[in-house]
Amino acid sequence: MQRLKAKFKANPTLYYAMSIAATWANAGSLLNGVSTAQKNGIIPFLLWALGNTLACIVFGLLAPRIPKLRDVFRSKVMKIVMGIMCPFQCWISMNGIQTVFADTILGPTAGVIIALAFAVFFIFLLWRYGMIRNVLTDHMSWSAVYAIVFALTIIALAFGGRNPLQFGGSDVGVGVKNCLLLIPGAFLYPYYFEILDYNDKNDDGTKKINAQRAFVLGGLLFGAYLVFIFLVSWAQFSPVLNIIKAVLVTLVAVSSLSSFLYSIYLTFGRKLGLALNIATVGAWQFLIPLGVMGAWTLMASIRIYIVAAAILAALIWYAISHRKKGIAR
Repeated sequence: MQRLKAKFKANPTLYYAMSIAATWANAGSLLNGVSTAQKNGIIPFLLWALGNTLACIVFGLLAPRIPKLRDVFRSKVMKIVMGIMCPFQCWISMNGIQTVFADTILGPTAGVIIALAFAVFFIFLLWRYGMIRNVLTDHMSWSAVYAIVFALTIIALAFGGRNPLQFGGSDVGVGVKNCLLLIPGAFLYPYYFEILDYNDKNDDGTKKINAQRAFVLGGLLFGAYLVFIFLVSWAQFSPVLNIIKAVLVTLVAVSSLSSFLYSIYLTFGRKLGLALNIATVGAWQFLIPLGVMGAWTLMASIRIYIVAAAILAALIWYAISHRKKGIAR
């Protein structure tokens, strides 16, 4: 781990990009992606994938450039708002693990136990080690995700049956809606703002890099992953392939889960953050019936308005402060 840590500090761009993609992925990237392709069709899936790919890229290009935006998101009010959104992301990840194991011979109870075990593990790991450990665990888990999704795609298409996919012209509206709900989502990820701040400060000697490039690369890496999800949606899964899929979804989910448990620490501090993380995991049992898509839709419908209000507040703040400077001169 020390050797990997040294590599990260010397050249962190790819590590950031992998962590950005891993954080954005969540369990819904596979489960909702396959569901969208199979139920709504190819065009709605492509629109959904476009929104997913652009989300991190748009954040990376705009967040450092919009005047006062980072100050708005550093405010106590916005920190609390973002902190409140984090449990939704944790629940989506845990629901994904539970859902995908329900389709295997192990059953949903195994999914609940595995989700809880990973949540408890990361709560205490991140409480002790923080930022670098989150980046490195994301990097390792996401490297495994690429290997497994590649192997799963090849095996499923070679030996499984086929799901006929429709173009889904009549469901284009579903794709457009999901695309628009996705694009602003990254602005409510405290971890992404922490990457920007961490890169600016570099208190531990980590090399400063072009953060915009890391976010663009993270978005493209995520887009490459979605190509495999599209191919997987054509395949029918045997019991053995369902086990492999469950492992894949778990790896994807825990990468996102760890980042949002860490985000709660960033927002509320170590002591209160620890209490809220434990409460988040404890309350999960009441959210299981929502499913992955239900929990995501509820969260995504709320956050688009929050992001729009935050960007507007930043622009107004900048305009007022700029005007005051002009008057002072």
